[in-house]
Amino acid sequence: MKIIVRVIQTAGLLIGIVIIIGIGLFISTAGDHGVPDTVATDPTIPHIEIDGVVFHAETFGDPQNPTVVVVHGGPGGNYGYLLNLHQLENDYFVVFYDQRGSGLSPRVDASELSLESSIADLHRVVTHYGQGEPVYLVGHSWGAMLVAGYLGQYPEFVAKAALAEPGALNNASLARFSERQSNSQGLGFYRVLLPTIFETFHMKPQDTDAINDYISGRMAKAFVGSFASGYTCAGEPVSTEEPNVPVPPSRFGSTAFNTIFGPSTDLSQIGVVAHNYTDEVLFIASECSAFTGEKLQRAQMTTFPKTRLVVIPNAGHEMFGDNPSASLAVIREYFES
Repeated sequence: MKIIVRVIQTAGLLIGIVIIIGIGLFISTAGDHGVPDTVATDPTIPHIEIDGVVFHAETFGDPQNPTVVVVHGGPGGNYGYLLNLHQLENDYFVVFYDQRGSGLSPRVDASELSLESSIADLHRVVTHYGQGEPVYLVGHSWGAMLVAGYLGQYPEFVAKAALAEPGALNNASLARFSERQSNSQGLGFYRVLLPTIFETFHMKPQDTDAINDYISGRMAKAFVGSFASGYTCAGEPVSTEEPNVPVPPSRFGSTAFNTIFGPSTDLSQIGVVAHNYTDEVLFIASECSAFTGEKLQRAQMTTFPKTRLVVIPNAGHEMFGDNPSASLAVIREYFES
């Protein structure tokens, strides 16, 4: 009988502690939490519609100059963190767009999202802005994977292509990426996740899509910025140089990420058709990234017939923010060669 009483007392104590912690978290996370509107709910956001597909987009420079299309990471990310590339506008017409279901582009059903649909959308953007002329492509992370897939399918539409630390160009590398993400979910992960979940309790209205985007966005940002990700510089963090143009608010498309990087994702087609692009492809790696840096990019360079690699000093995975001057110099030199 005494044992039963002790069990009940212990259980009651634990429940009480959990309730107190929960109340504390609810109170401490009070605030104005939410995700920004997309083009679907705010038509004043700059956007284009091509073949019935709507993209948040903006451009810099003279449309008469050669076109550069910038392809952001994710899947589910947005182009805001790459806006330092707008500095190419003196010599190029620079195009930024949020991919389908990502950033401020409208949310869509998972059935519309895949590597194949992403390549088709990139082709829409390329032909819309390129007006029949080959364009210059800059892809970062997932965006570099997307550009790699595009090159083999539409080689005649690309003048030059710069791939900045593509995370994976084959299924083995993608499995490695997924394993790295899973292994990073230690105590630090849950220290961010728990208060983030409580922050969503204050969101109004309680929209499931917005809640999922909010949680995924916070966790993705925490992962990329953590040393466990292998993306960043060890020791003293590198200070990021913010773009000198307005940066749109950020929304992470959780459906896009979970679908495009889902269990059925197959990257094998990238390597199958890569030989179709015979011009030189520039691979860019960062000095600090232990996960997607020089070692991985040297291995992935063999995907294409003709490549070269440049390593950006004093930079992690997000080299266009960590060291934009060096990154832009490399891009300019390659485009002009």
